[in-house]
Amino acid sequence: MPPTVVYGAVPYLAYLIKDVGARLAIMGHYLQTSRHMYPVTRHQNIRAYRGLLPWTQDCGFIAPSAFVCGNVELGHDVCIFYHTVLRQYHTAADAVLVIMDGSVVMDRATLIGTVRVGAGSFIGIGASLDCCTVGDHTFIGHGATIALGANIENNAIVAPGACVPKDTIIHTGEVWAGNPARKVADVDSDYGIHLQHMLQRCRENGRAHVEALHTHMHRTEELDAEWLHHALAEMEKQQQQMILKTPVDIPLEAKRFLEPRVHMRRPEMHMRMSYPVNRVAPWMPKVADQTANA
Repeated sequence: MPPTVVYGAVPYLAYLIKDVGARLAIMGHYLQTSRHMYPVTRHQNIRAYRGLLPWTQDCGFIAPSAFVCGNVELGHDVCIFYHTVLRQYHTAADAVLVIMDGSVVMDRATLIGTVRVGAGSFIGIGASLDCCTVGDHTFIGHGATIALGANIENNAIVAPGACVPKDTIIHTGEVWAGNPARKVADVDSDYGIHLQHMLQRCRENGRAHVEALHTHMHRTEELDAEWLHHALAEMEKQQQQMILKTPVDIPLEAKRFLEPRVHMRRPEMHMRMSYPVNRVAPWMPKVADQTANA
């Protein structure tokens, strides 16, 4: 037997072994218990990289669909919401992605590299931070972009959609907006109160999500095959109730619109033509527009 045949058969053999192992695992599960194998969640929101596991022991909430990987440290009561990416692949001791106590990172935000976010800061939806420093009690608006080496000091505001250029310094109490971002105003006296209320609401939402996830996991632990059959039967009953059984009176003049007017033996004959004459090559036949309706 030539060696190429042997190498080509190895993936098929590996797939066979994997499939048989999965089937045996399912059989062994039902031999041990009558509970149905109901998947709770397939997300892995905390992942190690080269032996570095993110420090998340004191974190308030990490969404199941978030991605926290590598040399990352999260402070006390930090909330990381859905589809957020926190990634630091550098293993040096001084290259740590740090989010201090009480900060909130909203949905679809991206923090990559050596990023430091101070205490009590807010990172808006879809914001992007790349190897920068954000001070304490700072507001980063939705969709804002902070470039490499930028330094945002305490109590500053970056407006939604702003793009802070590389190596930019935003001083304390300044409001920056635009693309590229520039100073447009100073922070008013009520900024701190509004920011604290916003962070408090976000942290309360995070605690509610944690409780809902734990309740869901606790309830699904006791679900068995009998519950699954009952749920399927109820769904079938609801589907049958939605079926329209009463006859519908259709006027005679409207019935002709429900039947096809032309028996389409060749569908391309009933398509709309793009142009009757090909101006570039008049001897070529007309081309049917496949995207148009008859």
